[in-house]
Amino acid sequence: MRFAEVIGHSEIGARLRKGVQSNRVAHAQLFDGPEGSGALALALAYARYLHCNERTEADSCGQCSSCRSYDSLQHPDLHWAFPFFKKDGGEQATSQPFQAAWRLRMLAGPYFGQSEWLDVIGADKKQLFISVHEALEINRKLGLKSFQGGWKVLICWLPETMRVDTANKMLKLIEEPTDRTVMLFVSEHFDQLLATIRSRVQAIRVPRLSDAEAASGLIEKFNVDASLAAQWTQVVEGNVAAALRLQQSDGAGSDYGLFVRWMRACYGQDSPAMVELAEEVSKMGREAMKRFFVYSMHMVRQCIVGNYGAMELVRLTDEERGFAEKFAPFIHHDNVLGLQDLLEKAHRDIAGNVNGRLVFLDLSVQVNILLRKTA
Repeated sequence: MRFAEVIGHSEIGARLRKGVQSNRVAHAQLFDGPEGSGALALALAYARYLHCNERTEADSCGQCSSCRSYDSLQHPDLHWAFPFFKKDGGEQATSQPFQAAWRLRMLAGPYFGQSEWLDVIGADKKQLFISVHEALEINRKLGLKSFQGGWKVLICWLPETMRVDTANKMLKLIEEPTDRTVMLFVSEHFDQLLATIRSRVQAIRVPRLSDAEAASGLIEKFNVDASLAAQWTQVVEGNVAAALRLQQSDGAGSDYGLFVRWMRACYGQDSPAMVELAEEVSKMGREAMKRFFVYSMHMVRQCIVGNYGAMELVRLTDEERGFAEKFAPFIHHDNVLGLQDLLEKAHRDIAGNVNGRLVFLDLSVQVNILLRKTA
């Protein structure tokens, strides 16, 4: 991944290159941007530029030995950290068993989210994290001498999944970095990082891509049909990862069908269906449940917008829009805040390892009460 291959963000790229050219490279940097914004792509292009032997003002050369090793992500001074789960029987939880899978996923392109990573490592029923053992391993790796005598670079994806003890172990390395070490943290939720880490990194805000930028990237780099690219990026608000997800599912996400069934069961007071759905959803795994609650919040927001006569502002696929036009009247000022609060609480409960079946069943009963409120 070179800067020329990153979708949008030309100004950020120019600023990063200028820092390298003037020898002003912060040892700990945080690329903070929503899923699909290209924060991970920027971090990878920046790491490549740091290591390039023949870099120009515009980009890494793409021809030197360092760039060739980046083509296969085999550079010896590039290290990775990312969320994973502890494999059964392992004494310590480290990312080593997942490094090969991570490299393959990155070679397929850095525009992806947690759901794609979960699919790659088969962790559909696991909750991912970065362990304290991983922090110790990172400290060990970065404490070694550079293999090629230049920069040692760590790219840490989703540092907000660090546990408190992990973050505390990372603090010492951030405060007292080894010589010519650069740590690039790539976050989707800056506010979930410990304040002690947030205050010790140079933050680089990566805004979401505009619909036009995202559509152009999908057309040029992923060969998506122009009309579909325009529709999908408008729906997902410039999230390239989510647009590619729609491409793989032929434009209809699996969460949509589940949401429709759930709302019909709740409004119709269909208790057997609610119990059945609770069983089904709880078997999806915690990360999938969290994703579904986020999707449900999105649908509630779009319905309230449509209910107040602004359907042109609604960001939904044609199939979702057809349902929302009928469902929007049941989302109004008397219940929208309550629905949002319930979904946020359910998301927090699942993240906190509360029993998924009970969370969903209790949520369904309360959603039923709110949906039957008259405006």
